Amino acid sequence: MTASKEDEFSLKTKACRRLLACLPLACLLAPAFAGPVPQAASPLPGSVLPAAVAPAAAGKPVRIMSLMLCNDLLLLMMVPKERIASISYLAHDAVEALLPGADRDVAVNHGTAEEILLQQPDLILAGTYSSPMARKLAKAVGARVVEIGPANSFADIRRIVRQVGQVVGEPGRAHALLAEMDGKLAWLASHQPARRLRVVAWNGSRSVPGKGTLTNAIIEASGADNIAARLPDTRYGSFDLEELLAAWPDAILQGDTRWSGPSLQDAHAMPPLIERYWHGRRIAYPDAAYACGLPQSADAAIALRKLYRDLPAGSAR
Repeated sequence: MTASKEDEFSLKTKACRRLLACLPLACLLAPAFAGPVPQAASPLPGSVLPAAVAPAAAGKPVRIMSLMLCNDLLLLMMVPKERIASISYLAHDAVEALLPGADRDVAVNHGTAEEILLQQPDLILAGTYSSPMARKLAKAVGARVVEIGPANSFADIRRIVRQVGQVVGEPGRAHALLAEMDGKLAWLASHQPARRLRVVAWNGSRSVPGKGTLTNAIIEASGADNIAARLPDTRYGSFDLEELLAAWPDAILQGDTRWSGPSLQDAHAMPPLIERYWHGRRIAYPDAAYACGLPQSADAAIALRKLYRDLPAGSAR
């Protein structure tokens, strides 16, 4: 073989290798740029649809993907596993605490573009801070993207639960969850304590949740007064040790990374004055649970109410 033919053969071989190397990626991306999958023709009158496609015929999404922890929990409460494409990788600890076993055999995602292309969802529940690229790819594969905002009150929880229930095709389930939550809130409101305790959620930092936060809404529903709600800031205010000592709350709530319910504890290292005067009056609560707008927020308020009864008699001194 001459040198020129050898060079030509070498170039053709390299080109073939490049083409073969690109085939897997091309197969993966092809659905994204091909547009939504055409819907099947309507069935003839009297015909029976297969069970696997019946939900789609009823207008319900059948491959729902959640990219956010709070949405994961609402999705698992409303939709059967067969219609869930995946939930976020952060969900497991929260599910074990609130819905034990509900995520068994449910796939997880890390919010990547590759997962959206592979899982081919027809609905994506995203947060307001979800990746713009993920939203673009979702639209490319024909998936509807619904952004679920944060909850800062029980009114927000009602709005969000109804929104999720509507988009996943389960408004009745959403209504039932809210009815249960509102029943618990009504019980709390009709059984007010003889004296409302003065509390604050304080971890030693200057930032404390005040008016306009879900933490404040839970504290109020529990029958206590959040002293940080009196600060001029609309949400998170500044509260240092001196201000805490001046306010002298009956109990101090301290956020914890776990998802289990609140408990009386004195495990966190705190300034000596806090250790001395608020011994037995520090309540550890699941910080993340107070950030997600869930129907279980009413349960969080009930749990606090029960713990107030276990506090030492009298004021903190």
